[in-house]
Amino acid sequence: MKKRVISCLLAVCLSVVCLVGCGGTGGAGKSAAAAKPEQDRSGNAITIPADVKAIVSMAPSVTEVLVDLGCADKIVACDTYSGFSSFAASLKQDIPQFDMMAPDNEAIVALKPDIVFTTGMSYSGGEDVYAAVKSAGICVADIPSSASIDDIKADMAFIGDAVGAGDKAREITAQMDAFVDEVKGVAGGISEKKSVLYVMSVPTPDYPDVYTCGKGTYMDEIFTLIGTENIAGDIDYQWPALSEEDILSKNPDVIIVGDTYTPDAVNAILSIDAWKEVTAIRDKAVYAIDGDAFNQPDQYVMNSAYEIATAVYPDAYAGVKKPF
Repeated sequence: MKKRVISCLLAVCLSVVCLVGCGGTGGAGKSAAAAKPEQDRSGNAITIPADVKAIVSMAPSVTEVLVDLGCADKIVACDTYSGFSSFAASLKQDIPQFDMMAPDNEAIVALKPDIVFTTGMSYSGGEDVYAAVKSAGICVADIPSSASIDDIKADMAFIGDAVGAGDKAREITAQMDAFVDEVKGVAGGISEKKSVLYVMSVPTPDYPDVYTCGKGTYMDEIFTLIGTENIAGDIDYQWPALSEEDILSKNPDVIIVGDTYTPDAVNAILSIDAWKEVTAIRDKAVYAIDGDAFNQPDQYVMNSAYEIATAVYPDAYAGVKKPF
């Protein structure tokens, strides 16, 4: 159970339409390719080669973006989370996979990548775990954990510009914007907002606390966007652990479950005897979503917003379509 909780938190703290291939030959593609970022998303100075042909992606959210930008064939290595993700089939078979917390610098350098995309999670221990890669003259671009939808869109634009697919990246962010506008229009007509608890991992007797999303997260922003009230949205900590007493006192109307490890997670939640008086349990308003998609800060969190919105307010969102 402890490993499952850590895995969920790691995935959160990190990061399809048919699109023209990465670095296309059209005029717009050339324009995007010419505007290479001079700083990564952490503000570090970087120099990106003019022609990016080999990429190492050390965050699943980045890998998913690259795949949708048409760059899957340029990914020569990835992190282990990307390796067992739902989009891993889009990658070349048997490419090397590295631990994002302890990457094999020597092996990465041997691949001679043009750019290595990293996640802020890799630096959480205070050590630069890619120091040897940088010393070898390879461009290492860090993307901190996104805290908002705007952060996710900025990450998308940065990745697109870095690999010469900026215009394609902006097509995707435009789709995100259109969906957000549509959802805002629907949410504005919801007069009685339901309170929601998001469960990242089903509690057990050994680990009774519930890890969820608090203030300053894109997840909390999404719950607000669709017209619900996150019961942990007033907590000044991104990933709080709620006790049984917290949940009973907050008494959520709806429970959304993003646990991808527990078989039949919905019934597992409904079977928690101590929660039997919670409104969501009494009304059987407990719904499962694709927790992996919600955990990765990329365009597919919009699909998660759709899943949650249609589960909580099925009538209000009946005319809205899944964006990706």
